[in-house]
Amino acid sequence: MRALTIAFRSLPLHQQLAATACLCCLISSLALVALAAQSSSHSQANLQSEYGKAVAEQLARRLSAEMATGDRLGIAGELNKLAEQQSIVAARALDVDKRELAAVGKQQSSSLIFQAPIMIAGDQAGIAEVALNTAVRDSTQFRFVVSLSGLAILLSIAVYLTTRTLALRVGKNLQAVAAELGAVGDSQKVSTNEIEALRERVAALPLDLLRPPSETQQEGNQHYVETAILFIHFRSLPGYLETVDERRLQRYVAHVHRMIYGASGFYNGELQVVRQFGIAVWFTGKHKIASPTVRAASSAWLIQQTAPKLEQQLRLSVGLGLAVGDSELGRGDSEDIYPGLYTQAAVDELEALARQSGNEIHLLESLIQDVQLINRVSIKEATAGRYQLGTFADGHRDLLERQREILLRALITNEQPEE
Repeated sequence: MRALTIAFRSLPLHQQLAATACLCCLISSLALVALAAQSSSHSQANLQSEYGKAVAEQLARRLSAEMATGDRLGIAGELNKLAEQQSIVAARALDVDKRELAAVGKQQSSSLIFQAPIMIAGDQAGIAEVALNTAVRDSTQFRFVVSLSGLAILLSIAVYLTTRTLALRVGKNLQAVAAELGAVGDSQKVSTNEIEALRERVAALPLDLLRPPSETQQEGNQHYVETAILFIHFRSLPGYLETVDERRLQRYVAHVHRMIYGASGFYNGELQVVRQFGIAVWFTGKHKIASPTVRAASSAWLIQQTAPKLEQQLRLSVGLGLAVGDSELGRGDSEDIYPGLYTQAAVDELEALARQSGNEIHLLESLIQDVQLINRVSIKEATAGRYQLGTFADGHRDLLERQREILLRALITNEQPEE
């Protein structure tokens, strides 16, 4: 059975489909033939039973007169007349003790026997018995079954040929596809079955190169999207390196770090130290509030407005140079350094702006074309073609004010600064 299954699977597709359709058609047709033969046999049996009973009753009525006079020759004559019918193979008359009075013909094992009582003056005087010939019925039934079975076979052959013709077209198309795949893949011999051949051709292809990137790979591609950069230059920090003790210096840097981290955290900014006294905050991807450039500008405004309050807390100057720009790529990572190399030019330009800026937030010239940014905030043109961040629109300004209050509550405490 296993070998038969393997041999069948190796057949071409059109032969598999044609054989399967032919077999299904033959099974269903033969089931209908069997049902029709059973129904026909039942109908003929009922008709023959009714006929046999009628003949036996008619013979009993005829024999009653002969038996009333005791005429055995008359009884034999009636039986002979009845035996002349082709459907009657034997007939006989019995007395009340079931002794044979007269008989004609010879009963067969397949004959159907019917009896009827012979009545004389209301009393039973004997039994009339008739044996019917079933050979005609059986031969008719056999021819009926054979003819229907032959028709079922012819129908199955027709289904086989039709399915084979239609499936051959499909198989040729699959063969063509497999041949095309074989031209770019492994050209070794494949199965004669078109489906198996196509599967083998596909398996031979370098599918790893054709598959879409996985989630891990897609995470790596996040650096190949438009990015906004907020550069923060620690203007006051160099002067404190030699004048402030290490513990207080660490506390100073930690508070400034918390402020920058909190301001950028509202807009999913990612911090990275990129220079000795410079931090770049990267804004990429989608956000429910705005585009990366608007988020970078908003974070810069929060830092600008929060720094004076932090100075009062620390009793040290928190001078920060702020500049916002954009890049076609992100910051990159250890798996892909190209985006990081590409953005160095933008970081260098932002560092130069941040070092020269006072308390204003400087913008790269490319940002004045950002539609979302100019719809949310005004842009001021400074001297020498430089641009600065202006006033935010009322709706966004209200949001920034609330975020500033939250940030101040997190940063400003009642603790006394160290002298």
